[in-house]
Amino acid sequence: MNALGMRFHHVGVAVKSIEEALDYYVGLFGFEQVAPCIDVPPEKVRVCFLRAEPGVMIELVEGVGEDSPVDRMLERTGAGAYHICYQVEDLDRAIRVLRRNKCLPFRRFEVSAYGFRRFAFLLTPDRQLFELCEAEKDGQDKE
Repeated sequence: MNALGMRFHHVGVAVKSIEEALDYYVGLFGFEQVAPCIDVPPEKVRVCFLRAEPGVMIELVEGVGEDSPVDRMLERTGAGAYHICYQVEDLDRAIRVLRRNKCLPFRRFEVSAYGFRRFAFLLTPDRQLFELCEAEKDGQDKE
């Protein structure tokens, strides 16, 4: 991970309803909502970033539409951890290196979200889902 400049950014948590999840993540567990919820049409989801303390973030992920991959997962397993996300400086380079190490690119998309612009989902060799995020060109990242 160090060779790629990868650093932990957040854990994605699949939920049926962001509004209901905010009640307990913010009200009960003490997380702080750090940005408004946004729709991510390429992924058919709505997301909301929360922070417990610097460096400890979660992304609530709610499916939008009938064929959302999050809704399919929720039907099988219920709410819970969905993915781990790492921030990288160069998304294309990171994908090339990870492919050489048997990770499989799954999906790429671009959207302006919480200081990031390009994203990719990959699968580890044992089929665990993880995400890479690349900061906006100005180099600003959020924690």
